[in-house]
Amino acid sequence: MTDHPRQPARNGRDGPAESSVFALGRGDVLIIGLVCAGIGVALGFFLPALGSLAATFPIPFGDIIEKLSRFDQPWVVAVRPIIGAALGLVATVVISASTTPLRIGDEGITVGRPGDHPLHISRAAFSTAYFADGKLTILTEGGHQAYRGDVEGKKDEVAAAFTSRGYRWGEI
Repeated sequence: MTDHPRQPARNGRDGPAESSVFALGRGDVLIIGLVCAGIGVALGFFLPALGSLAATFPIPFGDIIEKLSRFDQPWVVAVRPIIGAALGLVATVVISASTTPLRIGDEGITVGRPGDHPLHISRAAFSTAYFADGKLTILTEGGHQAYRGDVEGKKDEVAAAFTSRGYRWGEI
Protein backbone atom coordinates (compact mmCIF):
# COMPACT_ATOMS: atom_id res chain seq x y z
CA MET A 1 0.00 0.00 0.00
CA THR A 2 1.57 3.20 -1.10
CA ASP A 3 0.91 6.75 -0.11
CA HIS A 4 2.64 9.67 -1.76
CA PRO A 5 4.69 11.60 0.79
CA ARG A 6 3.99 15.15 1.85
CA GLN A 7 5.69 17.62 -0.47
CA PRO A 8 5.85 21.40 -0.53
CA ALA A 9 2.81 22.77 -2.29
CA ARG A 10 3.12 25.01 -5.35
CA ASN A 11 2.28 28.08 -3.28
CA GLY A 12 5.27 27.48 -1.00
CA ARG A 13 3.29 26.17 1.97
CA ASP A 14 3.93 22.70 3.32
CA GLY A 15 0.95 20.64 2.21
CA PRO A 16 -0.04 17.31 0.80
CA ALA A 17 1.28 16.05 -2.51
CA GLU A 18 -0.95 16.13 -5.58
CA SER A 19 -2.93 13.10 -4.42
CA SER A 20 -2.69 10.21 -2.00
CA VAL A 21 -3.00 6.80 -3.59
CA PHE A 22 -3.86 3.73 -1.53
CA ALA A 23 -3.36 0.65 -3.70
CA LEU A 24 -1.30 -2.50 -3.83
CA GLY A 25 2.12 -1.71 -5.24
CA ARG A 26 4.30 -4.03 -7.28
CA GLY A 27 6.22 -5.02 -4.17
CA ASP A 28 3.00 -5.92 -2.38
CA VAL A 29 1.83 -8.05 -5.31
CA LEU A 30 5.26 -9.72 -5.50
CA ILE A 31 5.13 -10.64 -1.81
CA ILE A 32 1.57 -11.97 -2.14
CA GLY A 33 2.67 -13.97 -5.19
CA LEU A 34 5.67 -15.46 -3.41
CA VAL A 35 3.58 -16.43 -0.39
CA CYS A 36 0.76 -17.96 -2.47
CA ALA A 37 3.17 -19.82 -4.78
CA GLY A 38 5.16 -21.03 -1.77
CA ILE A 39 2.03 -22.36 -0.11
CA GLY A 40 1.06 -24.08 -3.37
CA VAL A 41 4.49 -25.72 -3.71
CA ALA A 42 4.39 -26.83 -0.06
CA LEU A 43 0.92 -28.32 -0.52
CA GLY A 44 2.18 -30.12 -3.63
CA PHE A 45 5.07 -31.65 -1.70
CA PHE A 46 3.04 -32.57 1.35
CA LEU A 47 -0.13 -33.76 -0.40
CA PRO A 48 0.41 -37.45 0.57
CA ALA A 49 0.79 -36.58 4.26
CA LEU A 50 -2.14 -34.18 4.14
CA GLY A 51 -4.28 -36.76 2.34
CA SER A 52 -3.69 -39.46 4.94
CA LEU A 53 -4.31 -36.91 7.70
CA ALA A 54 -7.53 -35.75 6.00
CA ALA A 55 -8.77 -39.34 5.82
CA THR A 56 -8.77 -39.54 9.61
CA PHE A 57 -11.26 -36.65 9.90
CA PRO A 58 -14.85 -36.64 8.70
CA ILE A 59 -14.43 -33.88 6.11
CA PRO A 60 -16.18 -33.59 2.77
CA PHE A 61 -14.31 -35.24 -0.07
CA GLY A 62 -11.86 -36.87 2.36
CA ASP A 63 -11.87 -40.10 0.39
CA ILE A 64 -11.10 -38.29 -2.85
CA ILE A 65 -8.23 -36.37 -1.25
CA GLU A 66 -6.80 -39.60 0.15
CA LYS A 67 -6.99 -41.30 -3.27
CA LEU A 68 -5.35 -38.34 -4.99
CA SER A 69 -2.53 -38.36 -2.45
CA ARG A 70 -1.74 -42.01 -3.26
CA PHE A 71 -0.59 -41.22 -6.77
CA ASP A 72 3.14 -41.77 -6.36
CA GLN A 73 4.48 -42.12 -9.89
CA PRO A 74 7.66 -40.04 -10.33
CA TRP A 75 6.11 -37.68 -12.88
CA VAL A 76 3.13 -37.02 -10.60
CA VAL A 77 5.43 -36.32 -7.64
CA ALA A 78 7.33 -33.79 -9.80
CA VAL A 79 4.20 -32.15 -11.23
CA ARG A 80 2.32 -31.64 -7.94
CA PRO A 81 4.50 -28.73 -6.73
CA ILE A 82 4.37 -27.12 -10.17
CA ILE A 83 0.59 -27.30 -10.20
CA GLY A 84 0.54 -25.94 -6.64
CA ALA A 85 2.74 -22.98 -7.67
CA ALA A 86 0.50 -22.28 -10.67
CA LEU A 87 -2.59 -22.32 -8.46
CA GLY A 88 -0.79 -19.97 -6.05
CA LEU A 89 -0.13 -17.54 -8.89
CA VAL A 90 -3.80 -17.72 -9.90
CA ALA A 91 -4.70 -16.91 -6.30
CA THR A 92 -2.33 -13.91 -6.48
CA VAL A 93 -4.11 -12.58 -9.56
CA VAL A 94 -7.51 -13.03 -7.87
CA ILE A 95 -6.35 -11.30 -4.68
CA SER A 96 -4.76 -8.41 -6.58
CA ALA A 97 -7.80 -7.90 -8.79
CA SER A 98 -10.20 -7.94 -5.84
CA THR A 99 -8.60 -5.00 -4.02
CA THR A 100 -10.06 -1.53 -4.43
CA PRO A 101 -7.61 1.34 -4.91
CA LEU A 102 -8.42 4.78 -3.50
CA ARG A 103 -7.09 8.14 -4.79
CA ILE A 104 -7.69 11.26 -2.72
CA GLY A 105 -6.84 14.48 -4.51
CA ASP A 106 -7.49 18.17 -4.01
CA GLU A 107 -10.14 18.21 -6.73
CA GLY A 108 -11.95 14.99 -5.82
CA ILE A 109 -11.87 11.33 -4.85
CA THR A 110 -11.60 8.28 -7.11
CA VAL A 111 -12.48 4.80 -5.90
CA GLY A 112 -11.55 1.91 -8.21
CA ARG A 113 -9.22 1.20 -11.11
CA PRO A 114 -9.07 3.53 -14.12
CA GLY A 115 -10.08 0.78 -16.57
CA ASP A 116 -12.96 -0.57 -14.47
CA HIS A 117 -15.35 2.41 -14.43
CA PRO A 118 -14.13 3.96 -11.19
CA LEU A 119 -16.34 6.08 -8.97
CA HIS A 120 -15.39 9.78 -9.16
CA ILE A 121 -16.67 12.08 -6.42
CA SER A 122 -15.95 15.77 -6.88
CA ARG A 123 -15.10 18.02 -3.97
CA ALA A 124 -18.39 19.89 -4.49
CA ALA A 125 -20.45 16.70 -4.26
CA PHE A 126 -18.54 15.34 -1.23
CA SER A 127 -20.04 15.63 2.24
CA THR A 128 -18.15 13.36 4.63
CA ALA A 129 -16.25 10.10 4.88
CA TYR A 130 -15.79 7.67 7.74
CA PHE A 131 -15.09 4.03 8.56
CA ALA A 132 -18.01 1.97 9.85
CA ASP A 133 -17.66 -1.76 10.48
CA GLY A 134 -14.25 -1.70 8.80
CA LYS A 135 -15.58 -0.29 5.54
CA LEU A 136 -15.00 3.16 4.12
CA THR A 137 -18.26 5.07 3.68
CA ILE A 138 -18.40 8.21 1.56
CA LEU A 139 -21.49 10.42 1.69
CA THR A 140 -22.46 13.03 -0.88
CA GLU A 141 -23.66 16.55 -0.16
CA GLY A 142 -27.29 15.39 -0.02
CA GLY A 143 -26.42 12.68 2.52
CA HIS A 144 -26.60 9.84 0.00
CA GLN A 145 -24.15 7.01 0.34
CA ALA A 146 -21.87 7.20 -2.71
CA TYR A 147 -19.54 4.37 -1.66
CA ARG A 148 -19.30 1.77 1.07
CA GLY A 149 -16.68 -0.93 0.87
CA ASP A 150 -13.14 -2.04 1.49
CA VAL A 151 -10.20 0.01 0.27
CA GLU A 152 -6.46 -0.40 0.50
CA GLY A 153 -4.72 1.48 3.26
CA LYS A 154 -4.79 1.71 7.02
CA LYS A 155 -7.67 3.56 8.61
CA ASP A 156 -5.48 6.21 10.22
CA GLU A 157 -3.59 6.90 6.98
CA VAL A 158 -6.80 7.16 4.94
CA ALA A 159 -8.32 9.52 7.52
CA ALA A 160 -5.17 11.65 7.51
CA ALA A 161 -5.24 11.85 3.70
CA PHE A 162 -8.83 13.10 3.79
CA THR A 163 -8.29 15.65 6.55
CA SER A 164 -4.97 16.95 5.18
CA ARG A 165 -6.81 18.04 2.04
CA GLY A 166 -9.65 19.69 3.92
CA TYR A 167 -12.24 16.95 3.43
CA ARG A 168 -14.66 16.39 6.28
CA TRP A 169 -13.93 13.21 8.23
CA GLY A 170 -16.38 11.77 10.74
CA GLU A 171 -16.10 8.93 13.19
CA ILE A 172 -19.02 6.62 13.90
